[in-house]
Amino acid sequence: MAAGMRYAGKVVIVTGGGRGIGAGIARAFVDSGAQVVICDKDVSGGQALEQQLPGAVFIPCDVTQEEDVKTLISETILRFGHLDCVVNNAGYHPPPQWLEETSAQGFRQLLELNLLGTYTVTKLALPHLRKTQGNVINISSLVGAIGQSQAVPYVATKYLPRKHLDPIVGTVGSLNTRPQGHNPGGHLGP
Repeated sequence: MAAGMRYAGKVVIVTGGGRGIGAGIARAFVDSGAQVVICDKDVSGGQALEQQLPGAVFIPCDVTQEEDVKTLISETILRFGHLDCVVNNAGYHPPPQWLEETSAQGFRQLLELNLLGTYTVTKLALPHLRKTQGNVINISSLVGAIGQSQAVPYVATKYLPRKHLDPIVGTVGSLNTRPQGHNPGGHLGP
């Protein structure tokens, strides 16, 4: 099989796929033959990328809203009939702040996106991934492992999926899924 068709016939959801690292992930899967569902709350970015990538479709979705995620999963299954991989990439890194400059509300918002968004997408995708022995790929951050002084809430929200969700996905019942965590370092994306 040609290297460019490694994922032919596979269906992949990429959250936060409309720009930055997520857009790069979506491009890589399309280039490898996958049918990619771009999930993003940025409608203009998601639609623009959909136009650039044959084999990709855009479904607007805010991963902090469970109903949006339910729609994302059901529309993916309706359109393609199965699901092989979820890339939990949606996330946010706020500007540098010392801990005393942060707020509990800002921390809650980060938890909703960076941790609970990953949890919700994974939870709702698992029944379909079980059928295909699919993958869950959680994009975390290097700072989730090494820390960052002016990003304590962000560090916490990136540490938790890495340490708690990845092992759980691979051990619950007979999932036969292969969780993977990826921890990029600094990234200056659009």
